[in-house]
Amino acid sequence: MGTADDKIKAKIAAINERLKAANVPVRLRLGVKSLFLRCSKLPPKSGDDLGKRYDLPQGKASASNLALMEAKAHQLWQSVLTGRFSWDEHSTPSRSAETVAQWVNKFEKHHRTDSPDCSERTFNKYWRGEVFDRLPQDVRPSSALFLSAVLKTPENTRQRRQTCQKLTKLADYIGLDIDLKPHQGSYGKRLTKPRDLPSDEQIEQWYKQIKSDPWRIIFARIVAFGLRPSESFDFELVDQYTAIVIDAKSGEPRETKAFHPRWAEQWQFEGQLPKISPRPENKHQDTSWRIANRFRAWGITGERYDLRHAWCVRIIVNYPDISDSIAARWAGHSPEVHAAIYSRWINKQQQDKVYRNSALKIDD
Repeated sequence: MGTADDKIKAKIAAINERLKAANVPVRLRLGVKSLFLRCSKLPPKSGDDLGKRYDLPQGKASASNLALMEAKAHQLWQSVLTGRFSWDEHSTPSRSAETVAQWVNKFEKHHRTDSPDCSERTFNKYWRGEVFDRLPQDVRPSSALFLSAVLKTPENTRQRRQTCQKLTKLADYIGLDIDLKPHQGSYGKRLTKPRDLPSDEQIEQWYKQIKSDPWRIIFARIVAFGLRPSESFDFELVDQYTAIVIDAKSGEPRETKAFHPRWAEQWQFEGQLPKISPRPENKHQDTSWRIANRFRAWGITGERYDLRHAWCVRIIVNYPDISDSIAARWAGHSPEVHAAIYSRWINKQQQDKVYRNSALKIDD
């Protein structure tokens, strides 16, 4: 069984072979305890001869650092080919240089100031948990480090897209010169498959099928106010057509409206609620899962967010005078999501209705 040094040397040899096969004239070299990128085709420093071989220090010879070296070598050579190479970026880092963890902490304050809807919980879950915590925390941020993190995610997936977008924002804040868009892939909202959403008539039939008043209240809240399932327990009526809920993503309250208004006039939204005990550390997922199970027991089929999605489409089809930005604010998502996804989920019958109501001025 080989030593740790033998394993590192074997990995370095394999990386150098791949770099050679890719016609990248950069090689990884192992020093006494450090790693270096060696290249003789860099723009020479002042006073040096063309073709001088330079060794660029890359930090400790650890397994985690070694995993970044191949991407760093490619990026180094790309910077030479595109004329973006600068010796300033390759000066020996000072001991006081800020680490990834320190930069992320600074970026959080900056981002949450610019985006007040982003709560601490949202940042920890969707920025740190999904992206930033996957970076080595005690090293200096670099373009190669970010590119390596991107390339470790599966291609054409939401994870790849989110990683590119969030690391781009962090890079812009730090001042790193890197373009991750070419690596983002083809995943996007246009690839989201349209759903076969329940009609108003089907929803009204489901409401009648529920024989438990507490669960009927939960169903009515989700349907009429376009809630995520887990938001249905953090609910307060302001008036007959208006409710305040705690947004499941941001943890902040938001106002939403009843659609159709007639359901607000016919259905009950307050009273004794079902008794459930979700785990505090997994409250939203547990609550949604328990609601879905109970709804299935009453014969309510479909995917978890179908009732909420139907609310979004209902506004587009039946209330065209309401702008996407207003409807998106009530739903607790961006206008881009509202326009890009839900407009595509309007079926032919609904499209015909929009035309009759808006163009022909015929009320159904």
